[in-house]
Amino acid sequence: MLGGARYMFLTHSDDVADHEKWSNHLGCERILHLLEVDHSTAAVEIKLEGSGPWNLGDDVTLVHTPGHTEGSVCLLYKPHKVLFTGDHFAMGELGWTIAERYNKFSVPKQLSSVKLMLDLDFEWMLPGHGRRTKFRDVEDKNLSLRAFLETKMQLL
Repeated sequence: MLGGARYMFLTHSDDVADHEKWSNHLGCERILHLLEVDHSTAAVEIKLEGSGPWNLGDDVTLVHTPGHTEGSVCLLYKPHKVLFTGDHFAMGELGWTIAERYNKFSVPKQLSSVKLMLDLDFEWMLPGHGRRTKFRDVEDKNLSLRAFLETKMQLL
């Protein structure tokens, strides 16, 4: 058997089906931003407060990325330079997207949160929806994000 799971990280509240069942099965604590807590997630064990970032040991940093929802959070796994973005940002069929159509909080705040990603050291991006993306390096990631932001700012 593998080592098990200590935490279940919930990026935001609208994609948390069966979190309680899985938490019980795995014997792990759930993590969710306090701004995302509602009747279906009230029993979550760890509620993040404020704007972070929050560290889970030396390897994991949780980054508050409001926009899609007010309490959206991304997870940076530093050893492999991977950012799990949930519904915050993704590569879709037509290129980068923040999925404005499904935004539940604030498109301008979501774009500001994409800017925060420029300061993060990652080369892989794994979204909740869409394609995983491998950048050549951090500079390639930043060039790509800047181009996306410039295009979006022109449309606002």
